[in-house]
Amino acid sequence: MNAPLEQPTSQLNRPTRLLYIYLWIVMWLLLIQGSGSLLLRLRPDIEAVTPWLLATLMNGNTPHAVLHIVWGLIGLTILFLSRSRAARIGLGLTFGTFYTLLGFLAIFVYHPFGMRLELPENVFHLTIGPLMLLLVLLAWRSQRSALASEGKSAEVPRQQSIPPTPLGRG
Repeated sequence: MNAPLEQPTSQLNRPTRLLYIYLWIVMWLLLIQGSGSLLLRLRPDIEAVTPWLLATLMNGNTPHAVLHIVWGLIGLTILFLSRSRAARIGLGLTFGTFYTLLGFLAIFVYHPFGMRLELPENVFHLTIGPLMLLLVLLAWRSQRSALASEGKSAEVPRQQSIPPTPLGRG
């Protein structure tokens, strides 16, 4: 049996639409920022002519750049290939949890995993991570509310197992 197609974005409720938009923006920006950061790190001649503010935003730290590139690529792959609400909420939950924990880790551990994480990076991680978690919560709750108002259960129905009939009976 085929799974139902995802609703067009224009028909989604506001919290879910906001989550989807935020996911697309964050994943594209991570890919762009990580790529720019890696470029500056690998090409000092380009870094030398890059305006200070842009070079600061790009960070220039290889492990951090790779992390942003990987998250951007994984996130965009999921967004392009999976139109399911569950996949997108799962992406948001995973990403939000990871970045929130990374932000807290960097407060207590100096440059974890070789990443140069100073105050600006921690503020960034502790902003985008919790905001993603908030949007996931709002999108999840809005679906539960919509299902409840329609009189449907928000839980996945369990398959009922039928006990086997003993041989010779029946």
